This record gives sequence, C-alpha cells and structure tokens, in this order.
Amino acid sequence: MEATELPNIFVLGIFLMFGGSAYAIARTLRLPRVTLLVISGLIIGPSVLNLVPDEIVELFPIMSYIALSMVAFRLGEAFIDFDFFKKGFPVFSISLGKAVLASGFVFCAAYFLRGDIVFALLLAGLAPASAPAAILDVISETKSKGKLTNTIVSVLAFDNILGVILFSVLLVAAETIAGKGEPTQEILGGLWEIGGAFLLGISIGWIMARLVGRLEKGKPSLLEITGFLFLCAGLAYQLKISYLLACIVLGATVAKNRAQPKQNIFLTVEDVSEPFLVIFFLLAGCELDLSALQSLGVIGILYVLARCLGFVVGGSLAARLVNAEPVVRQNIGWSLFPQAGIALGLAVITLEYFPQLGQFLVSVIVSTTMVFELFGPAVTRWRLYKAQEPQEAATAQSADFAFVQKSK
Repeated sequence: MEATELPNIFVLGIFLMFGGSAYAIARTLRLPRVTLLVISGLIIGPSVLNLVPDEIVELFPIMSYIALSMVAFRLGEAFIDFDFFKKGFPVFSISLGKAVLASGFVFCAAYFLRGDIVFALLLAGLAPASAPAAILDVISETKSKGKLTNTIVSVLAFDNILGVILFSVLLVAAETIAGKGEPTQEILGGLWEIGGAFLLGISIGWIMARLVGRLEKGKPSLLEITGFLFLCAGLAYQLKISYLLACIVLGATVAKNRAQPKQNIFLTVEDVSEPFLVIFFLLAGCELDLSALQSLGVIGILYVLARCLGFVVGGSLAARLVNAEPVVRQNIGWSLFPQAGIALGLAVITLEYFPQLGQFLVSVIVSTTMVFELFGPAVTRWRLYKAQEPQEAATAQSADFAFVQKSK
C-alpha cells in the first residue's frame, strides 16, 4: 500500500466513527439521522469547506451501487409473511395511485409552464421514484412498528417496479411524439429491463435460498450472502437491466422460500450494510452543490409541489378505495417524499435520447434532490410520530441501532 493512500483510509475511518455517533447527535437536534449525514457531507464536501479528498468523493458511484443493492435486497424481506392475494392488491393500488397522480400533476405543471409535451412527459416519468435508503433509515432510527410502517416498506418494494415501468412507457411516448427512435425497439428494451430483472432475481434467489447456510446449518455465511447479492447486482449491470429491481426480486425470492432460516440472512445483510450506508449518505452530501439551488427556478419549485401533492392525494385516495386503515390513509403519501439516486439515474438515461433536454432534466433533478433529501426524511419522521408508531423512546438505552427494522 502506498503511504499516500493512508489519509484516504483515515477519512473513511472518520466517516464511520461519525456515523456511529450520528444517532445521538440527530436525536439531540431532533433531525433524522440521514438528514444529519447528508448535511454533514454537504458542509465538508467540495461545495462548502472542501475537506474531503477527490479520491474519496469519486467513490460515490460504486458506494451507491453497493449500498442501494443491499437496501433493495432488504426490501424483499417485506414478503416473508406477505400474502399477495390478500395484501398485494391494496399495497399495489396505493403505490400505483401515488405514482400516477404524481406523474399527472408534474406533467400538467411542466406543460403549463413550458408548453413542451416531450419535456413534460419525461419529467413526469421521474416523479414516482422514491429514496428507499433514506426512508428505511428513518424507520430504523425511530424503531417504528405498525400498520403504517409495514405499508411504507411494502409500497417501497413496489415503487421501484412501477417507477421503471412508468418511466419506460413515458420515454417511448416522448420519443414517438418527437419522431425519434423506433417505438417497438424501445418497448422491447423496456420489457427486457423489467423482465430480465425478474428472471435474474428469481434464478439467483432460488439458488441462494438453497445453498446459503449449508456449511454450518442455520448459520448463513456473510461471504455466501454478500457473494450472491453482489453477483446479482453485477450481472444486472452487465445485462443492462435494473439492478435495484433484480435485488428486490432476489430478496423476495429468498423471503418466500422455505428452504432457509430467512431472518438470519436478512439480519446479516442489515448488519453488513450499515458502514456502506453511512459512507453513502455522507458522500451523497458531498455530491450536492449549493449552486444548484440557484438554478432551481419556477420549474423546480413546481416539480417539488406537484410531486408532493400527487403523493399525498394519490396515496390517500388509493388507500381509501382499498379500505386501508385510517392511519395509512392519512400518512402514507407524506411518508414517501425523499427522492435521490434512482430519479437521477433515470434522468441521466434521457441524455442518450434527448441530449439538450436531458441536460435540463438532470439539472432540475439535481436541484430538487437537495430539497427532497433535506426535508423529505424529516416529513417521514413527523408522520411516523403522528401515527404513534416509533418505538425509540422505549429503546433509547439500547446500543443496538440498525438501519432497517430487525426481522422478527
């Protein structure tokens, strides 16, 4: 190892130590931990104090890929006791309702302001995406349990699926209207991205559920679990399919398979994901640029307002239509505001098809991401408290802090 690399390792050590104390600091400041980490990253990053070496900041893409793959896998845990025919339709309806209305409101706002139907379609396709890592961190920090919390986790699992599908459909519609590309080819590409993710996740999940934990019965190895998880994420990248969707399906396949003590597998991923998530949130803050707020403009403000209104109205209406509990109807849309990497990743895809328009879309999402990442987790935390589901008061003396809810 070169001596010049040691300062970078030192910085990562400081990151992890700060992440370990962030719970206590965030509780004192009455902030969600994820917000504290993102703000801290912003302050020490290039946009403000510039204390973090460029080599560390450049780790963000790979750290994002690893951390979000683990979070996606953990979302699959929601399917352990999930009866799709009894619970699937209500959860799917809520996810669909908020996605459709958010997209619809954003489309109307963008078209009203710019009069460009292609731009309005593309921006509408970015609206449904949420930030599962931030939302799950708030749930874990507050130790929330209950009907609202369970619905949030289940909706997040469906959100990625619906988000990719809706974006693909609207991208094809935008290309058709603009006279670019071949619609049939784009439709097939979208089907491959979604269907391929399902096939990959199910195939690796079926094998994983049967092989992990065979060396020492009942004690799945960390190397085995992370090996299968990274294999799935890596193959998804090579095959150009949604790695988040593939990892959700991987987790769901393991959760529904009876061949393994499933809780041990998810607990292992939960524990090993914590350092990656701490670094991910801090680097996400480093990636933010305060100057982006200057370019927020009217379209950015309308996007934020329309998306939030769509979530609240769509989530509430859909929950009412499927006779969800009052606590879910009143709070579900509010709890899903955070938006980050997934939306930005989808925005980057538009650069390939609409270079100039894509640049503007990316700038809108970058600027609004700052808003959503700073206030979104706080709103999620507020609604969980309003629903009286956090358990942190009863466990304040506990040293066992996890990012995602512990399995039962």
